[in-house]
Amino acid sequence: MSEEHATSAEQVTAWLRHHPDFFQGRPDLLELMLLPDPRGKAVSLLERQASILRDRNTELRERLNALLDIARENDSLFEKTRQLTLKLIEAKDLEPLCKALVDSLKSQFGSDAVTLLIYDRDISIDGALREHVRVVDSSALHDALQTLLRQGNAVCGILRDDEVRELFPQHADNVKSAAMVPLDFQGRQGLLAIGSFDEHHFRSSLGTLFITHLGDVIARRLADTLRDSRRLEAKRA
Repeated sequence: MSEEHATSAEQVTAWLRHHPDFFQGRPDLLELMLLPDPRGKAVSLLERQASILRDRNTELRERLNALLDIARENDSLFEKTRQLTLKLIEAKDLEPLCKALVDSLKSQFGSDAVTLLIYDRDISIDGALREHVRVVDSSALHDALQTLLRQGNAVCGILRDDEVRELFPQHADNVKSAAMVPLDFQGRQGLLAIGSFDEHHFRSSLGTLFITHLGDVIARRLADTLRDSRRLEAKRA
């Protein structure tokens, strides 16, 4: 391109920038203008604009569908959480409380593995619940778990082999990711761990609103049931 043509093009560009309404009422000029197209052929400006609008509409529909999917998932999660919360409130003793928690997490939420650790050596767990509920000393937890839970927040992600063995001894070879929440109300009550056989299920970037809420409810109910259990044991003694 010659210097004269380059200067003319720059002048036209500058003039159009200052007169953006020039093409109003001149659709015939827009139809004559040709623009390069990613598909390899030149198209008119109107065709190009229509193509851009179609692409944007497709993108907006995809975003809207994704938001609707998330909303439906949240509605389902809320309803399951509501039902579980009611069951935990209705449970008067430790055993039905633990059974309601484990059964709901496995059947309603589809959890592959569930472990509830209770920091109270004076409590005994009997029967089939012992697979999921264990009484331990909090100081005996793996050092890495102690570090993860030190801040008192729920965490999600991939655990090390020794941590998986400690939390999920029955499924040590299968659990690939987990969510954990410390149970803390009027002192440290215990730990809830939910395991998945899918390493991508509990990602470290996953939100912890649900399990944090669940942990708050369980900690308060544990405090009540453990206190009642101690009173009952004292009477028997």
